[in-house]
Amino acid sequence: MRTLICVLAIFCITTSAGAQTADEWFEKGLESFRWQKNDEASVYFQKAVEADPGKDVFYLYLGISFHENGKFQNAEDIYGLGIDLNGGERDRLLLNRGNLRVYRNEYEGASSDYTRVVDTGGRLASSALLNRANMELNQASFLLALDDYTQYLVMEPESPQRETIEELIGLLGARLASDAESAALAAAQARLEEERRLAEEARRAALMEEVLQSLSGSGQDTTSISAGTENIHEDFEDSALED
Repeated sequence: MRTLICVLAIFCITTSAGAQTADEWFEKGLESFRWQKNDEASVYFQKAVEADPGKDVFYLYLGISFHENGKFQNAEDIYGLGIDLNGGERDRLLLNRGNLRVYRNEYEGASSDYTRVVDTGGRLASSALLNRANMELNQASFLLALDDYTQYLVMEPESPQRETIEELIGLLGARLASDAESAALAAAQARLEEERRLAEEARRAALMEEVLQSLSGSGQDTTSISAGTENIHEDFEDSALED
């Protein structure tokens, strides 16, 4: 049923096109979007893009309509085209694509998008910073998250989420301190084990040296006895011949 409604909407849009301008298509798209008619809105926004492909705001809303409809790859492609225009909506396009990439578990790409927004220092920089911090927290990148939350509060000292973020910062600091203490203990244990190993090796080397020296002394005694035995054997043979 939904598909049929979408087809009818597209048919009506096509037949009533006339000589609409890009801005007029865009306004129609916004009206449909306000009423949550995303399928219809995406058609209007696409018309706006086709009529004027140089306005990144058209790509922004077309990407959002695709995003809302679950057409994630279409949304990412459209966001990318809008970003490439490097216009006034660049940061919002980057922020939206970053959010989409987080949803798709594409964390490296999302981090790149958020960082590009943060680096511009524009009005959306703090939003990108907070989103990046949340992503890092979920990825157990605690040190990065701590740095980003702290920086966010510097940028947004009056944030309504300040109390919650301060609590998070405290918890992260305690976790990192605990991890550092555990790491120091593990390092000390490893160092102690290494010292024990080296001491055992030294003890075995000393014992081996002692054994070798003992064997060396025994060898000299054996040579001396052997020489004496040879003499006795020769004397015995001479005596036998004489008999």
